[in-house]
Amino acid sequence: MLESIRKGQRWLTLLLVTFVGAVFVFFMGVGGGMQPGAPSGSAIIELGDFRMNRNDFQRLRARQEQTLREQLGESFDAKSVASYLDAQTLSTLIDSVVLAQSAHDLGILVSDEEIQALVLDSPSFRNESGRFDLEAFKSYAKWEYGSEANFLTNIRQDILRQKMVSLLYEQATISSAEARAAALYALEQIRIAYVQLKLDELPAGESLSDEQVELHLAENADSIQVIYDETADRYSEPERAQARHILIQVDVNATEEEVETARAKIQDAQTRIMAGEAFDEVAEDISEDPGSRSQGGDLGIFARGDNVKEVDGAAFNLEPGTVSDILQSAFGFHLVEVMERWPASTRPFEEVGLEIAREQATRQTAEDRAQELAAALRTDVENGQSLENAARNRALVLERTPLLGRRPDGFIPSLGAAPEVLQEAFGLDLEDPNGSLVHDLGNQLVLIQLIERVIPAPEELQTAIDEQEDSMLAAKRNGTVQQWVEQRRSQWEQDGKLRIDAAAVISDS
Repeated sequence: MLESIRKGQRWLTLLLVTFVGAVFVFFMGVGGGMQPGAPSGSAIIELGDFRMNRNDFQRLRARQEQTLREQLGESFDAKSVASYLDAQTLSTLIDSVVLAQSAHDLGILVSDEEIQALVLDSPSFRNESGRFDLEAFKSYAKWEYGSEANFLTNIRQDILRQKMVSLLYEQATISSAEARAAALYALEQIRIAYVQLKLDELPAGESLSDEQVELHLAENADSIQVIYDETADRYSEPERAQARHILIQVDVNATEEEVETARAKIQDAQTRIMAGEAFDEVAEDISEDPGSRSQGGDLGIFARGDNVKEVDGAAFNLEPGTVSDILQSAFGFHLVEVMERWPASTRPFEEVGLEIAREQATRQTAEDRAQELAAALRTDVENGQSLENAARNRALVLERTPLLGRRPDGFIPSLGAAPEVLQEAFGLDLEDPNGSLVHDLGNQLVLIQLIERVIPAPEELQTAIDEQEDSMLAAKRNGTVQQWVEQRRSQWEQDGKLRIDAAAVISDS
């Protein structure tokens, strides 16, 4: 409405911002049908003396669709966004009625002079000489709203809505301290030192003795047997073969003449091999498989299904040392030589048990050691040592990070996603730099010490403060309006004062 008269007003931007998920939950969750106490007459929304009808809906929806079309360009698909636009438009109209009624209830008025001034000042109703064009006004009002009276009623409602939003905006303030804290939060950087204590592996060069592993197996034979049974596929090997091949490629669209030429090449290769020439030498000479030609056609060791079925068929059916007849696949003509084949097998528990026991005993020993070291380091720090000195005295490696900023995912190089570590780190200060927590990051324990804190320069900080103040104020204003609208809307729906016929526009738009 006022958008057609005053484009770009900040309050209207607020009204067009909706949360699509909430919109769909609200409208679709009630079945998209007539709400209890449906609006009277042709209205689709009714609250007190304020009403919105199908024409209001279609007018706003058309504007929103045009905006979306301009934003998406060629990717815009009217059909795919239809439901979204329907729900967004209806929600925007409901919010506007709620704001207008709120203003009315607070005794806010709109004078005829305000409406007249708005209409007279609108560039849309001025002629080339800059004077108010009555005919242009009448034509627009009738075309868009059906009558001048309807148009003026909508303008009055829009001004009420604008005044209510302005009033709510005035309630939202951001202090300099809030903006400064937010700017520091965004710009401040730190560097930490940390100790990593692995929970699943021993230090490099250290391992358990065979006697320790055998003792662990003897004491935990039943549980290790269960592990073996549950992970038997780890110790199983399918039937495998090693073969090499010669390929003469044939394009899927090859002519008959090209097929025959390729066939002649593979037949020549077959003749050379039958005459006693080594298969790998012939492959290196003429094979057209770029992946295996330089290896004499060697395809390596593979299981069934790893190669095309024609090569698989030869590799798993011919005896080792045998060369196949000429085969044809989707790639062309092949000759296959079977080099070796191994049957499917599963390593028995007697062979695997010690491996499982070693893994299990190593993890347990590593975890016990890590927990003991972590406790000892905490004691050293509590007794006045820095983590750096405590780690050095125990011959532990102390790693250092690059400068770190606050991140939602808590990512720290070499540690990965560790939000709790980053949170503690930013809470430390250089006068008391040692962390008090032992962080469990899944496969390791981590202790930290703050070693550097970088504060932004005054000019950079002030720029950030100004930016934060603007963005925080805008967010707080929008949040204040949204909260007001949601509370009033919910209450008036429960009281039956706000009546909505969603089906009138959602179901057939």
